[in-house]
Amino acid sequence: MRGLLAGLAIVLMLSSCQTDKEQKPSPTPSAYRGEVTLGSKSLTEQYLLMKMSALLLKDQGYKVNEMVFLDSPAIRSAMEAGIADLYWEYTTTARIFYHKQTPIFDPDIAYREVSRTDAGNKIIWLAKSSFNSSWALLMRKDISEQLHIYRISDLADYIRTQRTKMKFATNAEYLQREDGLDRLKEIYDFELPDDQVVAIESDLLSQTVKDGRVDVAVGMGSDPRIKKNGLIILQDDRKVFPPYEAVPVILEKTLEHYPDIRTTMESLTPYITNENMLDLMYQVDILQKDITKTSRDFLVKNKLLAP
Repeated sequence: MRGLLAGLAIVLMLSSCQTDKEQKPSPTPSAYRGEVTLGSKSLTEQYLLMKMSALLLKDQGYKVNEMVFLDSPAIRSAMEAGIADLYWEYTTTARIFYHKQTPIFDPDIAYREVSRTDAGNKIIWLAKSSFNSSWALLMRKDISEQLHIYRISDLADYIRTQRTKMKFATNAEYLQREDGLDRLKEIYDFELPDDQVVAIESDLLSQTVKDGRVDVAVGMGSDPRIKKNGLIILQDDRKVFPPYEAVPVILEKTLEHYPDIRTTMESLTPYITNENMLDLMYQVDILQKDITKTSRDFLVKNKLLAP
């Protein structure tokens, strides 16, 4: 789901106390709280989550090291080995790939179960955000409004009643997944012949919808090109897609040593929403803004950091 890759990770250590040009002067000895290592997968959304977390913890007096890992197995292994203290994980990633369990489609139950399982691994899941980096059905906003299609149920009703041959695009992975296109058609009760489905590269999905070459795409809800291309995400009202809600996870021993990290992280979590993350990724990926400045401006705007 998250583009997991096998093998050894390529890890880049970023010592924020040395490389962050925007950092304040090092905290005085009396303000110094300790040293923690934050991790990130190699994704823009993860860079943003790590950077915002690092800025807040540095503001609280921590020396923060930032490490970027190639993929999910690498960062999980680093946490289990005690190399990384904290990073942001996704509920269904943990459920499927770490715990080797079938997906749970209710977000609250999924969060509860991965939290319970990882407690036995000495890994603590803090409060979850509402940012859901999962699959999504994408449609042009103007066509959605014209046809009054705002939910996947609306789309299914339209296909059934209008007998229309709408064309879908997705990537090869979704076509092959057990919980992929066949589940979508079953849960929402509509037919979609093979000749109405095309498989293309993930990076091209939103552009293909924008250009009108297809009517709908099944892509990632965290793609910043959704905003750029004037698309909307149809509401998944029957929960066909498993939740990939982003949650800060921390080693139990680190949290015991620095219990105030929970408060710091949970001050940020309510602001990690789909809308905010899409906007932040749009600024970084599309407008090419600096990720540290973008993160700091967001925290200042929401009064989590002083100007």
